[in-house]
Amino acid sequence: MFFRTVIVAITIALPALLFSACSTGEIDNFEGIEIESSLRVSYVSVQIVLVDSNGTPLLWGSSILSPEVGLSALHPSEITVEAEVYSIKDEEKHLKVFEGALYNLRWSRILGTDTRILIGEIPRSIIQEDPERDSQRGVISVTVMTEKQGPFKDSTSRARIYSQPIINF
Repeated sequence: MFFRTVIVAITIALPALLFSACSTGEIDNFEGIEIESSLRVSYVSVQIVLVDSNGTPLLWGSSILSPEVGLSALHPSEITVEAEVYSIKDEEKHLKVFEGALYNLRWSRILGTDTRILIGEIPRSIIQEDPERDSQRGVISVTVMTEKQGPFKDSTSRARIYSQPIINF
């Protein structure tokens, strides 16, 4: 009888404890982003570093909502990430060649560190060609927002977005 009472008590107390331990839906110290990008064979990879108010990267598992860990996981589908890509002409932002959500959004880490990053992709096939551009590079602006935080925005101004240079004759 004692064991049955203990099992019933655990069955009732455990869900209550887990429910009360759930987070408020906010990432601790999340107050901004910094982005980097790299050109791949079929897409532009965008790496988003979550940072605190001092620009220090957030570490994996140090916030209330650790990505993809346990009950308080924040899945990438719960994060809105929008991007705008512009071509460059005369060393200035020129034509908007992409606007929309990043594809294949996922959590990752910077190799050899515990720095948390989000990685997303922009397929090269949907980046519009700008015949007036004079560079393989462009400007990428990214906005990140969760249900309870943001929006946070950052840009990189010399991102490689085209694989072929413009040849002017």
